[in-house]
Amino acid sequence: MATTHPTRQHAQPAPTDRGRDEMNLIEFPFATLSRRATLGSIRCERWITDPQGQRHRQLWTVQGGSASGLPTEFDERVYVALMAVTRRHGFTEPRVPFSVYGLLRIMGESTDSRHYQSVERSLERLLRVSIVAEGAFWDREKHELVELLNGFHLIERYWLAYRERDRDLAQREGVPGYIVWGAELWRSIRQGYLKDLDLRRFYALQTPVARRLYRFLDKKLHRSATYEIDIFQFAQQLGMSRYAYPAKVREKLQPGIDELVAQGFLAASEVVRVRSYTRVRFTRRAPSTRTSSRGASPLVAADAAEPVERAGRDWRRATAEAHGIGAERRQLWERVLRLARKEVSDLMYRAWLARSLLLEVTETGAVVLLPNPYAVAQVRTPWDGTLRVAMERVLARSCALTYRAAEKPTEGTPSPEDTPSLRPLAAGLVADDQG
Repeated sequence: MATTHPTRQHAQPAPTDRGRDEMNLIEFPFATLSRRATLGSIRCERWITDPQGQRHRQLWTVQGGSASGLPTEFDERVYVALMAVTRRHGFTEPRVPFSVYGLLRIMGESTDSRHYQSVERSLERLLRVSIVAEGAFWDREKHELVELLNGFHLIERYWLAYRERDRDLAQREGVPGYIVWGAELWRSIRQGYLKDLDLRRFYALQTPVARRLYRFLDKKLHRSATYEIDIFQFAQQLGMSRYAYPAKVREKLQPGIDELVAQGFLAASEVVRVRSYTRVRFTRRAPSTRTSSRGASPLVAADAAEPVERAGRDWRRATAEAHGIGAERRQLWERVLRLARKEVSDLMYRAWLARSLLLEVTETGAVVLLPNPYAVAQVRTPWDGTLRVAMERVLARSCALTYRAAEKPTEGTPSPEDTPSLRPLAAGLVADDQG
């Protein structure tokens, strides 16, 4: 059979229903936070305390295929789409029919040839990856943590009709494609060890860190308004690279946190010190019941945005003081931001542009200061034109913009005692949380 497939330039940002998420795959990572596949493994270790006060070690190891590599953040989005399709089929059997086109529509991605190939590579990595769980896989039926020392797979097989050369077989199958979920994962799915996932919110998030944070925190904040965890343990459970200092972990988390605050999911996050440990505390925004006849009240939207609006203003003020930026440049940049804000969504403004500042102005250009290199990469490509046009309107002349990461951190610098450590969780936490 020919390997051609339909191509459309832009899929609708599709999901209108809720998805489902397997909770072992929320608790521990199965993919990196990178779009590029890499060889190697992901290793997550933690200690838990049972109700009798006994400590137990959990070890979760993800090994990518020798040729395909570890699953990527794009593969995580494919997994979420596959779970949404499985839900639509009622979780009746591990063999789930699907189409690549349908997955891309759920994901809100373009349905061109390049994205078809990306999904194919994702399926290959999800097939090849192996996960070993040492006391780290919750069996809901047994109500206990079990050992999966021989490894388990996310999917056991996938098949695509447009890649099938046997036309008779393709006709007999009668579907565009299918996957078969791995046996251990399917057993957990059938046991109902699942939670709802808001697909619209998940796929609206712009960064891999925000999406991973959302899946994890949506589970942890389901029954509680706040959640607190050791910052190094948190980095492990998100599948982040290892860093020596809490300040560096926080820097990498910040863009994702800002997005979740801007979307109204989080109310706040803060770093707290508990003896020699550095922990991070998250507070979920309480849902509001104040609505108008046409949906959410503008007052509700304004209230949801206020914490991150204030955080943006505070960052601009503190950074201006740290870099000796005078009132004239600050006022000029505020005028630029007011114009730029009219051209971007509130979400994008609060996530990326609110924490920006005018560092230098010359006859031909200007330097814009952003919190970190990641923010520079996110702002420079999509929003440079918007900021440049706004700047030129304010200055009434041409002005090229360059971007620089802030050299002086405004959230504290690492101290010698800020070294990685694992902190046992409270007694009974995993049994209650995973059961």
